[in-house]
Amino acid sequence: MPAPFPLSSRSHAALSVALLFGLSACAPDDDNADAPLVVPDAAASGAGGAGGAGGPGGEGGAGGEGGLGGEGGEGGEGGAGGDGGTGGVPLLGSGRHTADAVEIEIVGTDADGLNHPRDLDFNPMEAGELWVVNRDDDSTSIFLQTGTARQSSIHIIDPFALHFMEEVSSIDFGLPFVFATCQESRNTYNDQAPPNDFMGPALWSADPLIYGRTNPDAVEFVGADLGSHLDMLHESPLCMGIEWERANVYWIFEGLTNSLMRADFASDHGPGYDDHSDGEMWRFAVGEVQRVPDVPSHLLLDPDTGLLYVADTGNGRVVTLDTTVGGDDTERLPVTEPGTQLWRVNDHADLEVFGATDTELTHPSGLARGPDGLLYVTDNATSRIWAYHPDGTVADWLDTGLPTGALMGLTFHPQTGDLYFVDARADHLLRLKAQ
Repeated sequence: MPAPFPLSSRSHAALSVALLFGLSACAPDDDNADAPLVVPDAAASGAGGAGGAGGPGGEGGAGGEGGLGGEGGEGGEGGAGGDGGTGGVPLLGSGRHTADAVEIEIVGTDADGLNHPRDLDFNPMEAGELWVVNRDDDSTSIFLQTGTARQSSIHIIDPFALHFMEEVSSIDFGLPFVFATCQESRNTYNDQAPPNDFMGPALWSADPLIYGRTNPDAVEFVGADLGSHLDMLHESPLCMGIEWERANVYWIFEGLTNSLMRADFASDHGPGYDDHSDGEMWRFAVGEVQRVPDVPSHLLLDPDTGLLYVADTGNGRVVTLDTTVGGDDTERLPVTEPGTQLWRVNDHADLEVFGATDTELTHPSGLARGPDGLLYVTDNATSRIWAYHPDGTVADWLDTGLPTGALMGLTFHPQTGDLYFVDARADHLLRLKAQ
């Protein structure tokens, strides 16, 4: 791919807001909150043994769990198979499909600053530290010791969140103590200016001494308080999903062009500065995916295969892009920020529909790989959570009973295996466990 141009600098508009910094705490009522949840493997619900043959005139023996009953003897009746023949996934209720088959607990509310939460991710460097991004106030709610009796939370709005986190849609952690967000915005500085599409993914530090704080040295150098962001790329308005690849490279779902992009921040400029000129971006599959307003389209990259899984929300499906194919045939595109580079890739691999997800999904949104190896998908339109085998066949699904528009991002606790997801309508953080 093309080499970057020499560095140049561009200053942002000198709009700023005061740092809003609030603390709240929540302690779920859970006597066993510290005990790790062992997630059974989906294969554990395999078929049971066949029932034995019935004696003359008698009934056949009962089948083992999940098995078929044996044939009855002469004049007899075959025995009934045991329960569980449908298999299913214990975390989703083992094929029963209803919320009363699992445990769903509210572990975060608006008291924790949740305000139209849309995505969440665990900080891999701090056990039990869960970050949730909120659209309505461009903020984060950070949960500490998540899911335990000692859980607490911190609500933070960056000093310049009205640009760098405006209408935030998604979050993903990358390098140690570094994360990136996408913004479903065309850049209006929270309706203070006409949209100018000077918008895209932003890079942040998860260091509590940096994130959400003003950097006085940067303010003096730039002439404005640009908050704590580490970097930004400005070629992707209405950014709906983000996924880390390596270094400071992320994949994103571009809502304005309905395409996928590989975005390389390269070297960050430090907290609160504004030199974004070393960024490089490559646009793939233009017009082949479809945004739905206010429904994030999340991504998941398999590092072993290079397959990028995409919640193609508007087309009602999950698709994959082979990220190892393409990059030689590129077309240079104009940019909004001088010095950065934007390319359209014309020789990329075709998008492939994952299994038959275009038949059971309406508006897929959240994607997560479970500890059982299954792919979990939320459907924003039906409020169902689906689980898929690696070959794309359905393993199980759960109707959460939540209203349309509630389900968005989801993620698994790295230590306990519990599934966490947001209810964007009720401003809730929810934990799902098997019974």
